[in-house]
Amino acid sequence: MQAKMSEDLIDVAQPVLSIVTPSLNHGRFLRQTIESVAAQTFRSIEHIVVDGGSSDGTVEILKEFPHVRWISERDEHVVEAYQKALAMARGRYIIQCCVSDGFLDPNWFRKCIEVLEKDEEVSLVWGFGQAMSEEGELLNVSFQDFFADPPPQKQDFLAFWLVGGFPLPEGNYCVRSEVIRAWFPDTRSSGWFRTCPHLGFMYRFVTEGYSPYFIPVVANFGRTHHDQRSQRLSAVEKPAEVAYRKAVKEYGKSILSGRTTHRFRNGTSHVIGQVQPRELHSLRRSIWRHRLLRSRFVRLDPYTLVLKLKERIFC
Repeated sequence: MQAKMSEDLIDVAQPVLSIVTPSLNHGRFLRQTIESVAAQTFRSIEHIVVDGGSSDGTVEILKEFPHVRWISERDEHVVEAYQKALAMARGRYIIQCCVSDGFLDPNWFRKCIEVLEKDEEVSLVWGFGQAMSEEGELLNVSFQDFFADPPPQKQDFLAFWLVGGFPLPEGNYCVRSEVIRAWFPDTRSSGWFRTCPHLGFMYRFVTEGYSPYFIPVVANFGRTHHDQRSQRLSAVEKPAEVAYRKAVKEYGKSILSGRTTHRFRNGTSHVIGQVQPRELHSLRRSIWRHRLLRSRFVRLDPYTLVLKLKERIFC
């Protein structure tokens, strides 16, 4: 059954889409991840797994899936693993998928490709993610407010991002290969860019002027487990997240003060516009509007809001 589901993927010589998966001693989740990729209705794909020399049977599992392109060798850092995967990728578009995660919407790849093929202004497509427990139970959908109040699209995303550096979900976004190759952190990167490479890429993606597009579907699951990277390295990743938000804030100040001219680029990296001096007032208003409307207090019902205020006043 598993072999038949992925049999046609063996012969894909020129894939449109590459799915890249870094791996290290999480073999217990690997089959589900591979099968969720192979179950997608869009078939012009390749799945690349870069394993960091696992000792838990990961390689034996990889050998069960002849359509998967993989290597297994020690990496010095997760950035090195991602750069190996990007170098191997042949697709025009790339999706990252950690070895413990996978996809829920079987048409997700197709939906992403349709947007990117039709709209040259869009460089990245993203959707909802859903949490999954270590045992495989589906939990909360992330950013549920977006069902009723979607985030801004394309160039309008800039003001929204400047409020707090909203990070697009790394587990489902589909990005043009030239863009991620140009701006994803590499082994020469330092500081928080290297510690949290996805935040480093997100910062560069937005500040270099590229535009994302949101599709309101639950695209993927992200599994929480006891030895996941964010827990093992929380002591270094938390300060990196603070540094990321600080960098976003400083970039916003630089734009609004006129020190930096923010230029917008299309999917081929050509400049297609910029924030004009006369538009800075409007940008500032948009930032404050998003800050206000996305406030947790604004989104609470009146009764809950009163309770929260009482807690703050009397506690």
